[in-house]
Amino acid sequence: PVWSPPLALWNLDTGKVIRYLDRAAMKSYATAPVRAVAISPDGRIGLSTKPEVGIKVWDLATGKLLRTMAGDAAVVGDYLDVETLAFSRDGTRAVAGYRNGAVVLWDVATGRMLKSFAGHTDTVRAVAFSPDGRLAFSAGDDTTTRVWDTATGRERVQVVAFTDGEWIAMTPDGYFNASPRGAQHVNVRTGPMSVASIDAYFESFYRPDIVVAALHGTAVDTGTSVAQAKPAPRVEIVDTPARTTESGIGVTLKITDLGGGIGDVRVYRNGTAVSLESAGDERGLLRVEAASGTGANVVVRKVHVKLDAGSNVLRAIAFDAHNQARSEYADVTVEAAMRDSGKPTLHAVVVGIDTYRNPKLTLKYAVADAELFAKTLTTFGAGLFERVVVTKLTSREDTTREAIAAAIGRMRDLAPNDMFVFFVASHGTVDDGSYYLVTSNVGSLSTEKLKTDALSQADLTRLLANVPTGKKLLVLDTCNSGALGTALQTAMLTRGMSEDTAAKVLSRAVGSSILSSATSTQEALEGYEGHGLFSYVLNDGLAGRADANRDGFVTTSELIGYVDEIVPMLANRTFGREQFPTVNNNGQVFPVSRVP
Repeated sequence: PVWSPPLALWNLDTGKVIRYLDRAAMKSYATAPVRAVAISPDGRIGLSTKPEVGIKVWDLATGKLLRTMAGDAAVVGDYLDVETLAFSRDGTRAVAGYRNGAVVLWDVATGRMLKSFAGHTDTVRAVAFSPDGRLAFSAGDDTTTRVWDTATGRERVQVVAFTDGEWIAMTPDGYFNASPRGAQHVNVRTGPMSVASIDAYFESFYRPDIVVAALHGTAVDTGTSVAQAKPAPRVEIVDTPARTTESGIGVTLKITDLGGGIGDVRVYRNGTAVSLESAGDERGLLRVEAASGTGANVVVRKVHVKLDAGSNVLRAIAFDAHNQARSEYADVTVEAAMRDSGKPTLHAVVVGIDTYRNPKLTLKYAVADAELFAKTLTTFGAGLFERVVVTKLTSREDTTREAIAAAIGRMRDLAPNDMFVFFVASHGTVDDGSYYLVTSNVGSLSTEKLKTDALSQADLTRLLANVPTGKKLLVLDTCNSGALGTALQTAMLTRGMSEDTAAKVLSRAVGSSILSSATSTQEALEGYEGHGLFSYVLNDGLAGRADANRDGFVTTSELIGYVDEIVPMLANRTFGREQFPTVNNNGQVFPVSRVP
């Protein structure tokens, strides 16, 4: 046994003991030293704990023991092993972390256990309250930090930090925010034999806005959770040659339903999506058969993929019927030995929408921005590409949902070494967990009408994924604008995930870089030299200002870096406001203009 000194109250100014609170410890040896202490904000009450004796509550003015808080052994364990303590700001409650992983909320005045928070699987090392007392925080040796609702006892958010610096924050329903590779470290079990990385649910459950809402106590009822999600199918690449002299091949995919049905099927070439087929798409469908001995449906598809000269890493993924969970990757490398196809062509679909069916949505600079972008791309791309082919859509008739979709759809004939740019200046909004590009035919901004009248995130993913070139740049100047009418401002207030998140999901789904004009909480500033600020800087960069290494070319990464630096500077200097473009750099780097 070792001697445990008595609990003492000290005067920090003089360094002297004011009084001893547990004089019995001065007269005996003990094997249980004091493990944690806490003082109420008003300095009147003290808490201390030793193993096997629970939490002692002291009157610091008199040194009198007021009560002992032991709790239910089924919750706190037989040894009452408290590791850490904290007071609420009003001093009425305390939270304790235990070595068995329990976290308990106590009423200090009565000694009553108010709530227990279950989740930690190892010693809880630190606890705290939010200033308003609505949240309790705990961190443990299981590497998790958890945020608890003190009124309900429910976990709001769990944060996991990994040894490689990655992290993930997740709600109990499985919605998450994460560092670039954080989601790959967490697995989800959706059935007895179904375990997948939470990263497989990225496109449906990557929702930083829901994580933030949970931290603020705002309930977001999406009607689903990871626990309800069905397993993704299994996809295999079969009967596909490893070498060819052809410019394209048929890639045969065998997709096995594992209980969740079969939804979208995508094929990527060197990291960029070049094909997307939906469940009901007859194109490329060879047959449907039953898997031997399992009764599971197996769909066999042949997808035609154009190839680059040299090495082509092909990747196939398939989703469940609700497109919530993706399969594991199926990869194959195909070496294409064919004649160099020569100088590429730059194809661009450039959209600018000033007038809408709903006159309250009218914009002033969108068409001017599109006109300038088309002119700049043509002028400074001329010396770099065989041709620069710009499809410019600016009239009311050319900028409907159907017209824009048809224009992008015609890009399916591009050669694999061509380059594709999609620029749009318009309104954008988020509703029911999906991003919508507001097209000229949009009148009502209700959820139902947006789904039928606007271009949804799923629409854009399908259209852009089927552009067969591996070099794509998407420019979305569709964030909140100062010219927005009252109707759109109201509609955009609480419509779910942010445009930043939507752009990130779209960028990853398509495998392309996306440059957006502002974060979703900011205006895209207008009226700079007759244009939107973002578009003016974008064109300035294309014309040569973004050529950081002075080699005579402006690459996508240089353009992104220039816009990211200059837009905030000019916004602050010219408008006295903040505007920060958002960048999602998932695509290949390629030159988009040549400086004379």
